[in-house]
Amino acid sequence: MSTAHNVDPQARPSSLSVFDSKPHAPAPKVDIKPPAEHRNTIGDLLRSIQYRSFDATTDGANNIVVDTPAVRADMYWILLGASGTAAALVPGYGIFLMPPNLVGAPAPPVGDKFQGGGVRIDSGLNIAAIDRRIIVPPGWFVRLASFGGGAAPAAALHIGLFLAFVESSQLSSEAVSLLTT
Repeated sequence: MSTAHNVDPQARPSSLSVFDSKPHAPAPKVDIKPPAEHRNTIGDLLRSIQYRSFDATTDGANNIVVDTPAVRADMYWILLGASGTAAALVPGYGIFLMPPNLVGAPAPPVGDKFQGGGVRIDSGLNIAAIDRRIIVPPGWFVRLASFGGGAAPAAALHIGLFLAFVESSQLSSEAVSLLTT
Protein backbone atom coordinates (compact mmCIF):
# COMPACT_ATOMS: atom_id res chain seq x y z
CA MET A 1 0.00 0.00 0.00
CA SER A 2 1.27 3.33 -0.81
CA THR A 3 0.60 6.59 0.92
CA ALA A 4 1.04 9.91 -0.71
CA HIS A 5 2.49 12.70 1.28
CA ASN A 6 2.16 16.23 0.27
CA VAL A 7 5.59 17.57 1.15
CA ASP A 8 6.62 21.05 0.14
CA PRO A 9 10.07 20.61 -1.45
CA GLN A 10 11.01 24.14 -0.26
CA ALA A 11 10.15 23.46 3.35
CA ARG A 12 12.95 22.92 5.80
CA PRO A 13 12.80 20.13 8.31
CA SER A 14 11.83 21.36 11.74
CA SER A 15 14.93 19.85 13.26
CA LEU A 16 17.08 22.54 11.56
CA SER A 17 15.04 25.44 12.82
CA VAL A 18 17.08 25.61 16.04
CA PHE A 19 20.07 26.76 14.04
CA ASP A 20 18.12 29.57 12.44
CA SER A 21 17.08 31.13 15.75
CA LYS A 22 20.60 31.76 17.05
CA PRO A 23 22.75 34.45 15.45
CA HIS A 24 26.13 33.22 14.34
CA ALA A 25 28.94 34.36 16.54
CA PRO A 26 31.78 36.02 14.68
CA ALA A 27 34.84 33.89 14.23
CA PRO A 28 37.22 34.43 17.11
CA LYS A 29 40.18 36.59 16.23
CA VAL A 30 43.39 34.88 17.02
CA ASP A 31 46.34 37.20 16.96
CA ILE A 32 49.28 34.92 16.26
CA LYS A 33 52.51 36.76 16.67
CA PRO A 34 55.90 35.39 15.76
CA PRO A 35 57.94 34.50 18.79
CA ALA A 36 59.82 37.40 20.27
CA GLU A 37 63.35 37.58 19.02
CA HIS A 38 65.40 35.83 21.62
CA ARG A 39 69.07 36.05 21.05
CA ASN A 40 71.12 33.33 22.57
CA THR A 41 74.23 35.41 22.22
CA ILE A 42 76.70 32.65 23.08
CA GLY A 43 74.97 30.21 20.73
CA ASP A 44 74.68 32.80 17.97
CA LEU A 45 78.34 33.64 18.38
CA LEU A 46 79.44 30.01 18.24
CA ARG A 47 77.31 29.31 15.15
CA SER A 48 78.73 32.29 13.31
CA ILE A 49 82.45 31.62 13.82
CA GLN A 50 84.24 31.26 10.50
CA TYR A 51 87.56 29.52 9.98
CA ARG A 52 89.61 30.57 6.98
CA SER A 53 93.10 29.92 5.71
CA PHE A 54 95.19 31.88 3.25
CA ASP A 55 98.54 30.71 1.96
CA ALA A 56 101.41 31.46 -0.38
CA THR A 57 104.77 30.07 -1.45
CA THR A 58 108.00 32.04 -1.23
CA ASP A 59 110.10 32.78 -4.32
CA GLY A 60 113.50 32.98 -2.60
CA ALA A 61 114.24 36.53 -3.76
CA ASN A 62 111.64 38.67 -1.99
CA ASN A 63 109.75 38.90 1.24
CA ILE A 64 106.23 37.62 0.98
CA VAL A 65 102.79 38.72 2.11
CA VAL A 66 99.56 36.81 2.56
CA ASP A 67 96.56 39.13 2.66
CA THR A 68 92.96 38.46 3.55
CA PRO A 69 90.28 40.17 1.51
CA ALA A 70 89.32 43.57 2.90
CA VAL A 71 86.36 43.53 5.27
CA ARG A 72 83.18 44.58 3.45
CA ALA A 73 82.12 48.20 3.85
CA ASP A 74 79.05 47.31 5.93
CA MET A 75 80.70 44.70 8.18
CA TYR A 76 83.20 44.18 10.98
CA TRP A 77 85.36 41.16 11.68
CA ILE A 78 85.88 40.20 15.28
CA LEU A 79 89.12 38.28 15.07
CA LEU A 80 89.07 35.58 17.76
CA GLY A 81 92.40 33.99 16.91
CA ALA A 82 95.00 33.90 14.19
CA SER A 83 98.25 32.17 13.47
CA GLY A 84 100.87 32.35 10.80
CA THR A 85 103.02 29.31 10.22
CA ALA A 86 105.84 28.41 7.89
CA ALA A 87 107.10 25.10 6.57
CA ALA A 88 110.66 26.04 7.62
CA LEU A 89 112.47 28.76 9.52
CA VAL A 90 111.70 32.18 8.11
CA PRO A 91 113.89 35.15 9.14
CA GLY A 92 110.81 36.63 10.76
CA TYR A 93 107.25 37.42 10.00
CA GLY A 94 104.32 39.07 11.63
CA ILE A 95 100.59 39.45 11.58
CA PHE A 96 99.50 42.99 10.79
CA LEU A 97 96.22 44.87 10.83
CA MET A 98 96.28 46.89 7.61
CA PRO A 99 94.31 50.03 6.66
CA PRO A 100 92.28 50.28 3.44
CA ASN A 101 94.83 52.46 1.65
CA LEU A 102 97.34 49.58 1.72
CA VAL A 103 95.22 46.97 -0.07
CA GLY A 104 97.56 45.42 -2.66
CA ALA A 105 100.70 46.99 -1.17
CA PRO A 106 103.89 45.01 -1.82
CA ALA A 107 105.79 43.02 0.78
CA PRO A 108 108.32 44.91 2.86
CA PRO A 109 111.76 45.13 1.22
CA VAL A 110 114.34 42.57 2.31
CA GLY A 111 116.32 43.90 5.30
CA ASP A 112 113.67 46.38 6.50
CA LYS A 113 112.15 45.26 9.74
CA PHE A 114 108.42 45.90 10.23
CA GLN A 115 108.08 48.27 7.29
CA GLY A 116 104.69 48.31 5.71
CA GLY A 117 102.43 50.84 7.39
CA GLY A 118 100.12 48.48 9.24
CA VAL A 119 99.70 47.81 12.95
CA ARG A 120 101.80 44.85 14.09
CA ILE A 121 99.70 42.45 16.14
CA ASP A 122 102.32 39.74 16.69
CA SER A 123 105.57 38.51 15.19
CA GLY A 124 108.00 35.64 15.53
CA LEU A 125 110.53 33.42 13.81
CA ASN A 126 108.59 30.30 13.01
CA ILE A 127 105.14 31.21 14.26
CA ALA A 128 103.13 34.35 14.91
CA ALA A 129 99.85 34.01 16.75
CA ILE A 130 97.20 36.02 18.50
CA ASP A 131 94.79 34.82 21.10
CA ARG A 132 93.07 38.08 22.00
CA ARG A 133 90.05 39.67 20.36
CA ILE A 134 90.77 42.23 17.67
CA ILE A 135 88.10 44.16 15.81
CA VAL A 136 88.90 44.61 12.13
CA PRO A 137 86.91 47.61 10.86
CA PRO A 138 85.25 47.92 7.45
CA GLY A 139 87.77 48.20 4.61
CA TRP A 140 90.72 46.96 6.70
CA PHE A 141 92.39 43.57 6.24
CA VAL A 142 94.82 41.20 7.96
CA ARG A 143 98.29 40.54 6.55
CA LEU A 144 100.95 37.95 7.28
CA ALA A 145 104.27 39.37 6.07
CA SER A 146 107.84 38.12 6.18
CA PHE A 147 110.43 40.69 7.17
CA GLY A 148 113.83 41.21 8.69
CA GLY A 149 117.16 39.54 8.20
CA GLY A 150 119.58 40.25 5.39
CA ALA A 151 117.98 37.75 3.02
CA ALA A 152 114.56 36.78 1.79
CA PRO A 153 113.04 33.49 2.91
CA ALA A 154 114.27 30.47 0.99
CA ALA A 155 112.43 29.51 -2.19
CA ALA A 156 109.42 27.21 -2.23
CA LEU A 157 108.47 27.60 1.45
CA HIS A 158 104.80 27.31 2.18
CA ILE A 159 103.44 29.89 4.63
CA GLY A 160 99.87 30.12 5.83
CA LEU A 161 97.63 32.49 7.71
CA PHE A 162 94.81 30.85 9.66
CA LEU A 163 91.94 32.89 11.13
CA ALA A 164 88.95 32.33 13.38
CA PHE A 165 86.57 35.26 13.25
CA VAL A 166 82.99 36.40 13.43
CA GLU A 167 81.61 38.72 10.77
CA SER A 168 78.98 41.17 11.99
CA SER A 169 77.07 44.10 10.55
CA GLN A 170 76.87 45.80 13.91
CA LEU A 171 78.72 45.71 17.15
CA SER A 172 76.13 45.78 19.90
CA SER A 173 77.27 46.38 23.45
CA GLU A 174 76.16 42.81 24.17
CA ALA A 175 78.43 41.41 21.45
CA VAL A 176 81.36 43.56 22.52
CA SER A 177 81.01 42.41 26.13
CA LEU A 178 80.97 38.76 25.01
CA LEU A 179 84.03 39.25 22.87
CA THR A 180 86.08 41.06 25.49
CA THR A 181 85.69 38.45 28.21
